[in-house]
Amino acid sequence: MNTTAVIPNTQLHLLKVAARCAVGFVWFYEGLVPKILHVSASQVCMVQTSGWWWGSPLATLNWLGVAMMVAGLVLMIGWFEKLAQFVATASVLVLIVLVIRNFPPALYDPFGGLAKDACLFTCSAVVWMLSGKTSG
Repeated sequence: MNTTAVIPNTQLHLLKVAARCAVGFVWFYEGLVPKILHVSASQVCMVQTSGWWWGSPLATLNWLGVAMMVAGLVLMIGWFEKLAQFVATASVLVLIVLVIRNFPPALYDPFGGLAKDACLFTCSAVVWMLSGKTSG
């Protein structure tokens, strides 16, 4: 007797779109709010300490915020779905290393990104696995 549940294609498609929108929303929000609207001194300090900035650390944060917002929109729309998810996941891995290297307290900050990043990886994996296999 086979007890494996079969999930209809429409539900899988909705799951993929929800995961894709969740990842995109986080990218858009993280670009807009902490990088443009409410820049913290610790973020400016992280960029300055890294040495990876052009013009000024604040200007670099602003440009990074705009790039993250564009990436968030691309992720939500689903344009180049698999490639966008791959680039987003790879970028998160690079950013984790840069942030922790330049601001070790991010490891235990209750508002830090490690738990959020684990959720982003999971949502990206769902999108990656279901990409091209569902239709709405």
